[in-house]
Amino acid sequence: MVKLFGNLRVSTIPISSYSNVPTFQYSVLLPYKAMIEIINLHKSFGDLAVLSGLTLSVARGETFSILGKSGTGKSVTLKCLVGLLEPDAGEVVVDSTRVDIYSRKALSEIRKKTGFLFQSGALYDSMSVLDNLTFNLSRHHKVTHAEAKEKSEHYLTLVGLSEAIGKMPSELSGGMRKRAALARALVIEPQILLYDEPTTGLDPITSAGISELIRDMQGRFGMTAIVVTHDILCAGIVSDRAGVLKDGLLKYTGTLNELAEIEDEEVKGFFRNPL
Repeated sequence: MVKLFGNLRVSTIPISSYSNVPTFQYSVLLPYKAMIEIINLHKSFGDLAVLSGLTLSVARGETFSILGKSGTGKSVTLKCLVGLLEPDAGEVVVDSTRVDIYSRKALSEIRKKTGFLFQSGALYDSMSVLDNLTFNLSRHHKVTHAEAKEKSEHYLTLVGLSEAIGKMPSELSGGMRKRAALARALVIEPQILLYDEPTTGLDPITSAGISELIRDMQGRFGMTAIVVTHDILCAGIVSDRAGVLKDGLLKYTGTLNELAEIEDEEVKGFFRNPL
């Protein structure tokens, strides 16, 4: 068993694993190492400062949600994380690799192990649902067409789209498009998954269903995830922890229960108006 306390990882180990004495447990303090670490991140567009010293640490296997109003820099944070935007200052570290001073080869390796669920789904309209997945898999891994097809069908079945494999994106409902986009992100078997407003445009029932599916996939595969959202119901379902992005900073972080107790009108607004 491993528990996290601040910057320490506490590992409880049965002593009988190492000797023939009766079993009992002792604890070893090990240094905690984040899967994703953002330190003092700054990003401006002209005179508009979007990020002004954002700092965030996400443990391996943790799902962290970034809450914030539109235009506060949530999507900008994700783009800096995968090298789509270059920060003005600060450090971005993914699995011990500095993204902000990346080489093209290092960045390519990071992207190979990172899945991205775009706000719109971003499916290729000219490809079938199945082909959207096989194309994405072939871009990241050397696989035969038969292997790509088999794996793609497997992940579409996992997200409940086994009957929609041959359909075109235009034939899918909003919820089905989100499921297809999630399957496309999962098919490369990433270590990290980034979600940009995964429930935008969905009715409350479908939104809850997508959120439950995300949580199920996170539990099944143990990926490290960041979920960008303004949907407090989604965050409540998927998150281990969350933070509120305000004035270019993560002003508050904690569990959803802890955030609900914060005396800040903007934070309270998320909980007063969940839909």
